Amino acid sequence: MVPLRHANDITQGEIDSMKLAATFAALTLAAAATYSVPATAQTIHANASQPAARCQGALPAFETAIRKRPLAIQNEGTSNSFITCAFEFDAGNAIDNSALMVDTYFTNNTAAPVSLTCTAVTGWQTGDNEFVSVTEVIQPGQQSGDMVWFAEDFAGGGMASGLVAISCNLPVGVGVNDTYVYWASDDAVV
Repeated sequence: MVPLRHANDITQGEIDSMKLAATFAALTLAAAATYSVPATAQTIHANASQPAARCQGALPAFETAIRKRPLAIQNEGTSNSFITCAFEFDAGNAIDNSALMVDTYFTNNTAAPVSLTCTAVTGWQTGDNEFVSVTEVIQPGQQSGDMVWFAEDFAGGGMASGLVAISCNLPVGVGVNDTYVYWASDDAVV
């Protein structure tokens, strides 16, 4: 049998050891509580589309200069034309109703470099809208890099409206090739 000790017989080292053991026990419990929350897996979705399904001239006057063909919508007029492309996705099942990003590619079919500007717009008419413009120079006879807008580009969280479109000032001889929208959804608890 272990003899009982009086409280006055406990050394400062033993007290410090008990404090340290209690601190480690509390940290272990806190960590276990934090990391025992069920994790949710996410699935990334993509909706790819040829521009003939997603884009159109912004006004009837622009439509006369825009050629809609299977692989591109191209400005075949004599001056710049505006196009609008809307990006549909399953916002109701997307995390925070938000797209992660929209992505487009363009081709310059002329013999000179061209500057292309597109503006992404989020939200609905009379809503709190956000606008983010991107400009790219496309070399002659070349495809652009991907012109992309991420959800983080919209400081107010505009992509969480579930509505996003782009408006592009399409130079003569330039066509929009393909368009993409990406979003994530929660899966079952892991």
